[in-house]
Amino acid sequence: MDQLIQDLRFGLRSLRRQPGFVAVALATLALGIGTATAMFTVVNGVLLKPLPFRDPASLVTIQIRGGQDGIFPLPDADFLALRANRPAFESLAVYAPTSFNLTGPGTPDVVRAAWATGDFFTTLGVQPYLGRFFTAADDAPGAANAVVLSHRFWSSRFGANPAIVGQAIRLDDLPCTVIGVGPPGLQFPRRELDLWRNRIIGPPPRRGPFYLTGLARLRAGESAATPAVRGNLDAVVAAIKQQHGPGSWTFQVLPLTDALVGDVRTPLYLLLAAVGFLLLIAVANVANLLLSRSAARQREIAVRVALGASRRRLARQLLTESAVLSGTGGVLGVLLGFGLTRVLLPLGATMIPRLAEIRMDGRVLGFAALVSVGAGLLFGIAPALQLSRDEAADPLREGQRVGASRSRRRLQRTFVVAEIALALVLSVGSGLLVKSLIRLQHVDVGFFPARLLTFALTLPEARYRDENASRTFYQRLLERLDTMPGVQSAAVAVSLPPDQVTVTDNFTAEGQHYAPGESAPVGTLMVISPSYFKTMGIPLLRGRLFDDRDRPGAERVVIVSKALADRYYPNGDAVGRRFRNGGPERPNNQWMRVIGIVGDVKYDGLAAAPPPAYYWPFPQNPWSDQFVVIRTSLDPASIVPAAREAVWAVDRELPLARVRTMDEIMAEASADPTFRTYLLGSFGALGLVLALIGVYGVMSYAVTQRAHEMGVRAALGARPADLVILILKDAGWLAAIGVTLGTGSALAVTTTIEKLLFGVTPRDPITFVGVAVLLSMAALLASWIPARRASRVDPLSVIRDM
Repeated sequence: MDQLIQDLRFGLRSLRRQPGFVAVALATLALGIGTATAMFTVVNGVLLKPLPFRDPASLVTIQIRGGQDGIFPLPDADFLALRANRPAFESLAVYAPTSFNLTGPGTPDVVRAAWATGDFFTTLGVQPYLGRFFTAADDAPGAANAVVLSHRFWSSRFGANPAIVGQAIRLDDLPCTVIGVGPPGLQFPRRELDLWRNRIIGPPPRRGPFYLTGLARLRAGESAATPAVRGNLDAVVAAIKQQHGPGSWTFQVLPLTDALVGDVRTPLYLLLAAVGFLLLIAVANVANLLLSRSAARQREIAVRVALGASRRRLARQLLTESAVLSGTGGVLGVLLGFGLTRVLLPLGATMIPRLAEIRMDGRVLGFAALVSVGAGLLFGIAPALQLSRDEAADPLREGQRVGASRSRRRLQRTFVVAEIALALVLSVGSGLLVKSLIRLQHVDVGFFPARLLTFALTLPEARYRDENASRTFYQRLLERLDTMPGVQSAAVAVSLPPDQVTVTDNFTAEGQHYAPGESAPVGTLMVISPSYFKTMGIPLLRGRLFDDRDRPGAERVVIVSKALADRYYPNGDAVGRRFRNGGPERPNNQWMRVIGIVGDVKYDGLAAAPPPAYYWPFPQNPWSDQFVVIRTSLDPASIVPAAREAVWAVDRELPLARVRTMDEIMAEASADPTFRTYLLGSFGALGLVLALIGVYGVMSYAVTQRAHEMGVRAALGARPADLVILILKDAGWLAAIGVTLGTGSALAVTTTIEKLLFGVTPRDPITFVGVAVLLSMAALLASWIPARRASRVDPLSVIRDM
């Protein structure tokens, strides 16, 4: 212990004498450890930390998997069938995200909510903070309207007043009794949830509509893949098909964690691997710094050897100094990681689930400590292994120059090659994502998003009880909006591009036939006002658009998209043909006449192909929940107050929800790929900078060590340009080897990100060649300054010192 304390004191004194070296090493370590800690904090909170529910491993979700592997919600009929036959499940409930108009004293507001059946909270295994939760009686026909408030909403809206339990609030103009308050932090199934409303479910007249997600708790010893669970679900599927007709579908069961995480698992592990590469580059850089420093300390080490120090004692001294660096770098890295996490979370809010659960905990600190120790061993062992008692004494021998051994130079070059290879892998991945993002942002969405304002309205059923009331409200609203200054056109639609789909349904084109058990295709169902195509800028390709002829009581008509017409009508000749929604399970649905074909629009996301879509005229098919779209010659945000006044002039108690410009919606649609692209691009840029610093450092050190050689070459007639070429050629070989190794690694690694790319292959030759050329040129540029310094060596002074 005394020797260890002595080594520690000596190491601190030694490091204090070289503040420049210490600053560079600590900055490099803090950067590598900090980014790794920040990303692990996110991965830990999203993927590794158990859900905050009782025995979360036994919680699963249940949805429908269609014949073409599409995933769909459950209808009421399926839930009732599952609840009646669930031997493999301890409890079962369903839920569905929704929203309500909250009215009463003050300005009307829209609250974010979720429908839930009686066993919802029991299945999760949580306890109320105040009052009680739903029971089985709360979802039975005839049950009273009941509400459970989230703890956050109870505190912000009602001032944490416990007296609110038992009182009524008005949701969609219906009184709902507050029966309880949820525990702090409970936000399932949606982020920033305000309340849960009981869903009353009775025997349905048909199987649809499809809007629910099943939530179940498995019995002890069961898992989502066990035969008992699969057999239970298959028996329910068979019973449903017997009652409602055959179809090519089954139930899909997923662990709740997997359902919540969704597709974010691959991007998060990708980013964690990227910071791992960045950390290795940082470690290699510090190792090179320590190798250069140990070479500069040869006389000091020689004196210690002459005084009797053993190789083991010298190695321990160097490892102690490395431990001081890694420990200090680890502390700085944790602080940097904490700051980076606070920056990352708001930027990735749309991509990162379980946001409220992401924080630094004991596991994260343990990870940071492990990374720090591992980094210290990796970069500290290299100079320690270079020690040799015989070589260490050389600087004290007569005529012996201080310089780096061949093995030390070889090790330094190996580190530089590794840095270049790792930087190339990072840069290629970044380049592929950047190219993909550019193509995604310039994809044809099928409409003109500029100068569009959108918002959502929900008409409460209590005041708009029939179709005529909804039709009258929206007609009056559109008339007012059309007269507003700067408004060119206004429309309503049940969904919005590029990813705001709310309704999908099966459909049958005239002439389609289905095999026994085959399901009809699914398309996006749009209920729109006649002005929708004009407002959105969607082109008419054939036929006509909706007009005054398409009124209630007239022949029912439909407009289809080009994708639907081309695929389901011969040669796309759909105009004049018949069409109906539903498949074989709804043979009595009314036929409609196709009057037009319009251009394809992306409704399922920017990266997805435009879905088959069909449009119904709003006058013939009134729909209470609608998006309002306004095209204006002004800044869309500037007309929000006037639009709100226009709504309130028709109905003073209607709040506007999701008020956004279409430009904001488009930005949100590409927010996830933008976030991971910028993040990986930043890691790639940092890796490139660190690699180039490594190249510069090694070449600078090489020039210093080869000063005598340069002087002799100059004395023998070598021109300055020859010396520059000599150094650049040396750097070029290092870059070539690193680029070759990095390209091979990148070819293997980039296949893992194929699902994250749009319009780009994971082995895109332009990206690979461009990054390789850029990295090679950058490495030569980093070597230019040391090369220029070598060309200025004075041969006379060198010969005089020999």
